[in-house]
Amino acid sequence: MKTAKIVCAPNVSDDAYAYICARFARRFGAEAFERETDAQLLGGFVVLFDGKVYDMSLRTQLSALRADCEKE
Repeated sequence: MKTAKIVCAPNVSDDAYAYICARFARRFGAEAFERETDAQLLGGFVVLFDGKVYDMSLRTQLSALRADCEKE
């Protein structure tokens, strides 16, 4: 069974978590999910699945935005 571990920020609602699970199952074939909450995350989530990390945390998104702004 393919299990995805989803590490969420504390402010991620149950509805948002269910949406994340459904999208991840459809796109990557995950069959089961483990939910963990990490107070270090400001917002968003990180998924650990099949030896890969899918980082959709607010910190990572802000870092990418900062890097884009510094290029100009």
